[in-house]
Amino acid sequence: MKLTKEDIQFIDNYLDNSDVIYADIRMEMVDHVASDIESRMESGDMRGFYYVFKDYMVENKAQLLNDNKQFLKSADKKIGKTFLKELKNPITPLLFLALCIGFYVLYQNSSLETFRACLSIVPLIGLTGFILTYVVYQGVKDNKRFSVVERLAFPFLAFYQLPNLFLIRTRELNETSDLFWTIGGASLALTLMLVLVIISVKLFMSYESQFKNIT
Repeated sequence: MKLTKEDIQFIDNYLDNSDVIYADIRMEMVDHVASDIESRMESGDMRGFYYVFKDYMVENKAQLLNDNKQFLKSADKKIGKTFLKELKNPITPLLFLALCIGFYVLYQNSSLETFRACLSIVPLIGLTGFILTYVVYQGVKDNKRFSVVERLAFPFLAFYQLPNLFLIRTRELNETSDLFWTIGGASLALTLMLVLVIISVKLFMSYESQFKNIT
């Protein structure tokens, strides 16, 4: 016994109204719920879909909402694994080295005020990258919400604050060690944010392919 498209859409709407807001999580839950209801109907429950569904949700809604929380934790783990994988990419340390050289050349050929001004925009570079990728992705997907996509905001926020720790050391820069810490810190922060932009694009493309049939 197979459910109709209208039945499937009814399940999706119900979960959406029950605060399962992310389309990827909801899609997996819809498949699970639909399969269980079909099994019940095939096992001899002769009632219509609505009545079987109603009883099923009475029994299982609490567990489904708990599963929703577990899916969000899985999304964070997926981001972490993808991020670590990208850090191991040989291009990442080369990017860090290039940024260090670039900041050092900037320090040697500009005033301290100019150097500090350039460092101060480092957080905005990563933030702008995330906003642009997120806005573009949301536009492609007609504003559908995906768990991994939105959870990316948390590491971006953390790395956004990181350069401020090193900007404090640019007040004097009397010691060579202060200069190295400042340049290294700013380069590290910018590298991490650029890596996040890269994995954002990769995850967006993965979701676009995986969930392209979501209506």
